Amino acid sequence: MRIWGVVYDTGVELLPGRPSRPDFDPDQVRADLGVIAGELHATAVRLVGQDLDRLRVAATAAAEAGLAVWLSPGLREPEPSAALAHLEACATDAERLRAEGADVVLVAGWEATLFQPGIVSGATATDRMATLGSPRRLLGSTLRHGPFPWALNRHLRRAARTAREHFAGPVTYAALGFETVEWGPFDLVGVDHYRSGEPLDAWAGAITARRRHGLPVVLTELGCATYAGAAERGALAWTVVDRDADPPRLREPVVRDEGAQAEEVGTLLDAADAAGAAGAFVFTYAAFSYPHRPDPEHDLDAAGYGLVAVLPDGTQRRKAAFDAVARRFAAG
Repeated sequence: MRIWGVVYDTGVELLPGRPSRPDFDPDQVRADLGVIAGELHATAVRLVGQDLDRLRVAATAAAEAGLAVWLSPGLREPEPSAALAHLEACATDAERLRAEGADVVLVAGWEATLFQPGIVSGATATDRMATLGSPRRLLGSTLRHGPFPWALNRHLRRAARTAREHFAGPVTYAALGFETVEWGPFDLVGVDHYRSGEPLDAWAGAITARRRHGLPVVLTELGCATYAGAAERGALAWTVVDRDADPPRLREPVVRDEGAQAEEVGTLLDAADAAGAAGAFVFTYAAFSYPHRPDPEHDLDAAGYGLVAVLPDGTQRRKAAFDAVARRFAAG
């Protein structure tokens, strides 16, 4: 069976004081996962989060809904020892769930060059992105940490070893497109693969190229924000939000376009299938910290990637992309 899934956020805080999901209602989580299985026709869900109790609740609900569970734990700016201890705890939970009969995959980290300190220099993910974009800073980082692909794979070897000591199921990693990963310690190639204006055949060709490793290739993220032109910005379309404003607003005028989001996501799923991907996860079911408001300047959901819009009162409204994904997943 092909892996058709969505990413589901249980709550992360990648930037200080900016949790992606301040509120976590187990009943709402169970309802959402039931919709993902029954109405989106997904076969899998990638559960992203840092609170292990939340991940346990969501993983149990996902398994009960008949979904394959891809557990994707992570912490904000962790020291290497803390990151491995957190992964070990999640791996133990994953093995317990697997032993009970669930289909479980452990994602031993994601986009570590940006989110794991010590691979490139920088106190925050924003700082590390700046390092990667500056030859002078990158040289200094290389002198301190070693070439970043080497530092990345040293970290990933430790992560894979930790995962396998406590979990007997498949293990993967969710890579950035530019990361050069040594995939030998893993069972699947995972990549967060957005399109940022390049021709579709070039985007699909990158999937075909990753098959050279001899492992199934799964797109651990693909998606599009909800405004005209968002497809050209790919994974950076969310940056039009100004979170320093009170309340947060869009820093530039954009035109909300649910149809464009639906078209891009459907196109990418078809292209991934044709390129031989073993599966794909659409990012994301809901952008809980990007509420949909009628005022365009404060409609953060326009910059969100959710298949459902979250209203200020917490209720949800399905977007055109929801129906497009449901049709694609139902077709197999």
